[in-house]
Amino acid sequence: MSLRDDLFRLLSQTSKNQSEIKLLNVYKGIPISFVTSINSVGNFEISVPVSKQKIASLYHQRETYLLGEELPFMLRSQVISLNLAKDNAILANFEVAKPGIGKRAQVRVEPDEPLIALIRFINSGYELVAPISDISSEGASIAVESYLFSNKKLIPGNEIMVSISFSDILSQKIIRLTTKPLLRTASWPDGIVTITARGKIVSIFNEPYQNNLRAGMRLSFQDLARTVVSQYISQRQAEIIRDLRVLSEELYRRKKQLG
Repeated sequence: MSLRDDLFRLLSQTSKNQSEIKLLNVYKGIPISFVTSINSVGNFEISVPVSKQKIASLYHQRETYLLGEELPFMLRSQVISLNLAKDNAILANFEVAKPGIGKRAQVRVEPDEPLIALIRFINSGYELVAPISDISSEGASIAVESYLFSNKKLIPGNEIMVSISFSDILSQKIIRLTTKPLLRTASWPDGIVTITARGKIVSIFNEPYQNNLRAGMRLSFQDLARTVVSQYISQRQAEIIRDLRVLSEELYRRKKQLG
């Protein structure tokens, strides 16, 4: 029996027993998960009901991860189609997910407006400027074009000092929120709040289908810098959730127009 046959046997058993499954997605860095069930199992696909509030995350990511009591491992699948009239999704092309999926402890958010990091490698003094791909309370990741930069500098374990500048809107919120004196971990000349943090490179990999290197950084945000990052993450979470709701409403509006 092939792996595909084994997977569909498990999915058929889950559907027959009407057991719950959980779908896991990420929308702009925010984890989105919800409980559902399997309506039907075909030769190559399954059908699952999806609420209007969650269907946009499937539309955006075009894939999802499945967890269930009767599934001995997490599955990754592609979203083949969405039926807005019946509020369900068709999933296919199942495979066993890589270890570690869904175990992220810290919420990461993707910036809306560009966030630029100035990275200084402590041992060599080399400096690199790169856009931030996502940021959490304990670190961030950057993307650099592989043909412009040698990954010899981006070696896990290399110690770094990172400076990040945030917009004037955020800096004004931080000034109102805190009564502490301005500490050395943050400053805001001309209304721009700039934070600094020490850390190290923890991961490096090539992004699929792109000529980019993605580097993960563990950073120790201290004092006011931690407040700045926490406020930024909270603000972006609210914006991302609102964007997801708007996307869902737009999908159903289009469906209604098309009849």
